[in-house]
Amino acid sequence: FPGSRIMNFWKTELPRALWEGRMALLLSFSIFAMAFVIGVVSSMIEPEFARTILGDDYVTMTLTNIENGDPMAVYKDSGPLGMTAGIAANNLFVAFRTAILGVLASLGTVLSLLYNGVMVGAFQYFFISKGLFSESFLTIWIHGTLEISAIIVAGASGLIAGSGLLFPGTYRRVQAFQTSIRRGLRIFLGIVPILILAAIFEGFLTDR
Repeated sequence: FPGSRIMNFWKTELPRALWEGRMALLLSFSIFAMAFVIGVVSSMIEPEFARTILGDDYVTMTLTNIENGDPMAVYKDSGPLGMTAGIAANNLFVAFRTAILGVLASLGTVLSLLYNGVMVGAFQYFFISKGLFSESFLTIWIHGTLEISAIIVAGASGLIAGSGLLFPGTYRRVQAFQTSIRRGLRIFLGIVPILILAAIFEGFLTDR
């Protein structure tokens, strides 16, 4: 990959791919936003909903941290370098899973977006219910803005990848699928640096 090829990817190919996939991007955002609202409303109706989505261990640990006067202590459990590496690996895995599940005629990507949206909604409302909206918002969304944006773009990547199976047009289904996979992969590669940057923010800046 010569330097000019790499520059062309960032300056031309990726912006073009995102523009061509703008409807998939809008759909991905809409699915995630709907799931986020479901997560919030479900938590308002059923206070124990957070335990179902986030897990008993995490909720119990956070409640203990709140009682100890340090609700964001989870971000201080390990050194910034190790935390950054672990977060980056996890974020990349979640984004890749969201994108690659698009091969299941986009159904897997939709389910992944729904799950992540509900989880984020329940997670944020959990802190709101404890009177910690400002602190949690200012702490979590330093990195969360990049992470969630990247997940939504990964969702668009998966939807595009699966579109070849659903809507082959005038091509043979196999040909259309191959083309859509390449388009989706091009978009996915574009979010890798964003996820790494988000991990750096979370590891080195969040509540340090």
